[in-house]
Amino acid sequence: MKRFEGKNVVITGAAAGIGQATAQRIAEEGGNIALIDINAEGLATTKEIVEGLGAKAWAYECNVTDGARVKEVIDQAAQDMGGFDTLCHCAGVLRTYHTHEMTFEQWHQIIDINLNGTFYVNHAALPHLLKNRFSALVNCSSTSALGSHPWMAAYAASKGGILSMTRALYQEYVKQGLRANCVIPGGIATSLHGDFKAPEGADMELLKGAMPFVGFAKPKHAASVIAFLASDDARYINGTEIRADGGALS
Repeated sequence: MKRFEGKNVVITGAAAGIGQATAQRIAEEGGNIALIDINAEGLATTKEIVEGLGAKAWAYECNVTDGARVKEVIDQAAQDMGGFDTLCHCAGVLRTYHTHEMTFEQWHQIIDINLNGTFYVNHAALPHLLKNRFSALVNCSSTSALGSHPWMAAYAASKGGILSMTRALYQEYVKQGLRANCVIPGGIATSLHGDFKAPEGADMELLKGAMPFVGFAKPKHAASVIAFLASDDARYINGTEIRADGGALS
């Protein structure tokens, strides 16, 4: 398939995990990609992968919690690529705490990266997306937005906010040709989930309801859903979400 031939795509969280896998998938399908991440070394690796597949790539180091920097980078990406019509926002962080022990600073860090970061990226990208007759925006939420995940109050709140915000964007901009959807990954073996560590004294039985019966999948399995939602194959899918969780919440 070459669903992204002639398309310019912006991907955040592109240095590793689902973001990197999404960049590879879209490059395989002919898309040119602006890669954004805080990890410069990982960005360089992804850029090499994309260019090795024959696609054009631009890399931009950026912390998504810095709204001014996000706007600067996305405006520069639009200039470098000659505009873009697709955004895949994959940047995020996972931390676990007993909620009553969580500090205000820990709460704000998760909300700032996941929820505020999504707003900053979407906010900066929208003026460029809306210049096109049709455009696509895909945000990454989580099964924690729909199911019950212990020790993840801040993470779940941030991911639930992303889901609701994406639905609102669909309603607001559908008549201007924007499709806005969410992918809901769960049980994906990424570095983010590899960093998962239950807080001290946690009862791991409480986590069973969030785990897929089929075992953990690879980042490419979430990337394939993101690529689908971003492509014209999903032209009639808007303002909703697709779970890629191995049936964990079924």
